[in-house]
Amino acid sequence: MTLLERLKIETRDAHDRIEAAMDLDGRISSREAYRDLLIRFHGFHAAWESEAAERAPDRAFFESRCKTRLLARDLEALGLKSDDIMGLPQCRPLMPLPAPEAVLGSMYVVEGSTLGGAIIAREVENRLGLTAETGCAYFRSYGRNVAAMWKSFGAVLLEASSPEADDLIVGAARDTFTVMHDWLCETS
Repeated sequence: MTLLERLKIETRDAHDRIEAAMDLDGRISSREAYRDLLIRFHGFHAAWESEAAERAPDRAFFESRCKTRLLARDLEALGLKSDDIMGLPQCRPLMPLPAPEAVLGSMYVVEGSTLGGAIIAREVENRLGLTAETGCAYFRSYGRNVAAMWKSFGAVLLEASSPEADDLIVGAARDTFTVMHDWLCETS
């Protein structure tokens, strides 16, 4: 079994849990509810990107996938001022990221969410009339390159795979789902 297969199997319950608890219909039912959802995502990404960047195995690769700036752009389009965005609460505590392999495991969750983001973007566009330019840049993240970006991330994961690293990668992915669930679903 490859690391990608193992990740999919061993995080399925955590993925299903967050998806079930998310109440996406309610969170995109109005611009205000949608803005509140983006605020929660911003709080996660701002904290996570700051922590993970220091231990990322390839900093340029990591930074090319950061989403905080897209979230800030969306929040500004939805009426928040730059100073307000900088003062938003951040997700704490985060999952432990003791090594580059843990960052890759955590990135599995964050990068995987871009696949679902394309579907969410269509719903946001249909219901709220927002585009990547007017408040839906985060969910559109890589635009038409979502599949290619996922494939290139998968290649990096497989390259990092080893019997020693795989448990750390899978554990970090599971921990990331838990922290993200608690931040997005239980405290909002």
